[in-house]
Amino acid sequence: MTSQSLMIEASSPNARASESVRPFLRWAGGKQKLVTSLVPLSPPEDSYSRYFEPFFGGGSVFFRLLPKNSVIGDINEELCNCYEQVRTNVEDVISKLRRYAKLDSREFYYRIRARSTDAMSAAGRAARFIYINKAAFNGIYRVNSAGKFNVPYGPSQNGPAIPQPDHLRNAAKALRHTRVQSGDFEAILAEAAQGDFIYLDPPYPPRSATAYFTHYSAKRFSWEDQKRVARVYQDLDRRGCFVMLSNAGQKRTIELYQGYNIRRLTATRWLGSNGDRYRVHEIVVTNYTPTQISKGRTDV
Repeated sequence: MTSQSLMIEASSPNARASESVRPFLRWAGGKQKLVTSLVPLSPPEDSYSRYFEPFFGGGSVFFRLLPKNSVIGDINEELCNCYEQVRTNVEDVISKLRRYAKLDSREFYYRIRARSTDAMSAAGRAARFIYINKAAFNGIYRVNSAGKFNVPYGPSQNGPAIPQPDHLRNAAKALRHTRVQSGDFEAILAEAAQGDFIYLDPPYPPRSATAYFTHYSAKRFSWEDQKRVARVYQDLDRRGCFVMLSNAGQKRTIELYQGYNIRRLTATRWLGSNGDRYRVHEIVVTNYTPTQISKGRTDV
């Protein structure tokens, strides 16, 4: 572990938190219910140079922190295209999304889900992505081994909760100083350097051998990938980065991060295709030491 630590005032996590923007996508494993616990554990905004988040998903932590200079990414190309288009072409996304909302029905959902995106514009792909995310059962994103989205139709009785135009416009403003990069997390983090802050939120290991019901891409995230995340965490630490990681509170996961600061949180998750909820234990691992004293840097 590097000899850097931070003191963080828990009662005032970040100055910009009051300006936060709600995520506009639902994502399995999202941090909306834990973000108020995670933000006080993050470094103060003025203490780091850039923010990196390579497992972006719904972006709950990003949209709460609103970092001024950031690199976000994900292995899911359609997800990254969605954020890039909201960032650069939000009015076109809004226009196309309005049409999807008007046409919403079970039949329309399956038709648009099956449609190839090859002939769609980038903004049209983003609008389709948002629509099927909101109209799919339980907000699950799952693809088969061929990379095809295969979640059934299942919005609430009031229909899909399509984001309002101003919600997307606010997200576009939050993303304006952000670079969106699709790809493997290790490639996205290649340029991270001393003084940068990295938040890692990889897909969690399954609770059992049959527990994988959600796949974010055609390539499954294996236990070897979990060990690779731990190696990258250690490398980022050696580079002098501030690193915070969320993961499942399993014994084997905890063992990967011995020597770092580990905190346990409890969350409610939907962990089955039938919508069942479970109370699960999660961990937050930092290579710096948050305290409740004051903001600022200090040497250990």
